[in-house]
Amino acid sequence: MTNSLKNIIRTAVPSLAGAVIALITKETAHVSPAVTAIIFPIATTGYYSLVRLLEEKFPKLSWLLGALPVAPITVKIASPDTTK
Repeated sequence: MTNSLKNIIRTAVPSLAGAVIALITKETAHVSPAVTAIIFPIATTGYYSLVRLLEEKFPKLSWLLGALPVAPITVKIASPDTTK
């Protein structure tokens, strides 16, 4: 699985979690669609933030974002050629 695909999955899963939380809140608390529209981004951000904090301490919890951790990108900078 490429890093790009992992990044897409790790973005989509919190959005799905936020939608589910907003839907459950709407159905159980009987709130208006306007309130649900406010709950969705808050729930999405909260879910992602909480899972990322947990993932730092417990890397095996990365499955809560839908994919394994993304490998960090390392950039190699070549030293300038001073022989010219």
